[in-house]
Amino acid sequence: MLSDSEMTIEYDDELQSYYIFCNSMAAAGLGETKQEALADLREAAHLGIDTMVNLKLAEIGEKGG
Repeated sequence: MLSDSEMTIEYDDELQSYYIFCNSMAAAGLGETKQEALADLREAAHLGIDTMVNLKLAEIGEKGG
């Protein structure tokens, strides 16, 4: 089991890409190199945070507060 701060980097022969999973973010990245997979993970994490913040802002706006 991964701790919250760990991530795994593995190569998927079928996809011919590296797969990265980060437990603390519940996000994954995919790329032909480790660097591309890490960049994809970063983009996915940013998108997830932006989405969560936007949903919370909309919720706060609806409640007037």
